[in-house]
Amino acid sequence: MRQVVAHRLGGLLGPFVLAFLYLVPLVLWAATAPLDTRFTGRFQTLTSIALLLAYAGTSAFALNLVLGARLRAVEALFGGLDRMYRAHRVNGELAFALLLGHVVLILASRATISTETALDLLGPGAGWTVFAGVLAFTGMTVAIVVTLFVRVNHELFVYVQRSFGVVFLGAAYHVFTSSGPRSDSRALNLYLAALATLGIAAFLYRSVLGSLLVRRRRYRVVAVNRLDENVTEFELLGEPLAFAPGQFVFVCFHSPTLDRQFGPLLRNQFHPFSITSAPDERTLRITVKAVGDYTRAMRLLEPGAEAVVEGPYGSFGAETENERQVWIAGGIGVTPFLSMARSLDGAGSEVDFYYCVEREPEAHFLDELRSISRERDGFRVVLVPRETDGFLTGERLAA
Repeated sequence: MRQVVAHRLGGLLGPFVLAFLYLVPLVLWAATAPLDTRFTGRFQTLTSIALLLAYAGTSAFALNLVLGARLRAVEALFGGLDRMYRAHRVNGELAFALLLGHVVLILASRATISTETALDLLGPGAGWTVFAGVLAFTGMTVAIVVTLFVRVNHELFVYVQRSFGVVFLGAAYHVFTSSGPRSDSRALNLYLAALATLGIAAFLYRSVLGSLLVRRRRYRVVAVNRLDENVTEFELLGEPLAFAPGQFVFVCFHSPTLDRQFGPLLRNQFHPFSITSAPDERTLRITVKAVGDYTRAMRLLEPGAEAVVEGPYGSFGAETENERQVWIAGGIGVTPFLSMARSLDGAGSEVDFYYCVEREPEAHFLDELRSISRERDGFRVVLVPRETDGFLTGERLAA
């Protein structure tokens, strides 16, 4: 029960902390001078609003680097890595919107003088302080567009995400070499510097020095079970890993086959996979469906390959103490439920597990799940093949 309460509180606390950190620079700015002096005339009003957007946007940008670093303490604030990553996406979009507003209003304020004055801000002639901001915002725009609207493979997506750290360095240079924070408030300048330092430190920890600083375990592939032409189960042996059923790990495999196919640049690319073994098993098991280049290449792995594991993460199974539960899995989405089912003891919650697949032969682990059902009272497995039974509906569940 303690785990459930912590999980729910964490989910509420994270967004509250983010909102508080956004508001601090606005309060510090408002406290340094009478507001009526900052909103006199079109030029001054547009400039003041642009500065407010810049301070909030810079704070959001720095915090997004922290959210992307997979820090345990930050994950706990959000009640799991999945929720933290959802906040990371929304926060990144908010940071971009705030900084876009800053750019638009700064140009609009200068346009009150002349169009030429506004356009001069976009070129290197405005000085390195201003041009660094232009380059940083351009880089941020490109990275946001690629992330949200371009379909790229996992490896390229990782490098695009890492580029945000470099972009932020340019943004930080723009902020702290301009006169705004220094002239507005020493407290505001120190606050933004602290957030920027935190964001850069998180970027260095995860993206630059991750191989040295991030806690990872080395395993060896001891069994490869190819369940069909797409799905493969891997058993890994190494240092015992403490995890809760339903969690996942990031894994990077090393073998001559993968190294030849993907080259040295991808040797440290970690992919997320749900843990399918129970916590008390000797080996760590993951089950993978070939849906991309990397996961298809994993089909060629053989026992003896090296695996580097980071984690565990996630909170999918954190609320499994309810007395009455319904589990619903579709296809390869069965993987976290396998760990949960394999962890069931002889008593506890009543569970109805609906296992939905396209065709019955695709229901991997069905025999094992039914065996658990026979041995464990209150655990019922219902197979739902769409080919013969159609899709699972709310009406069917209620019946």
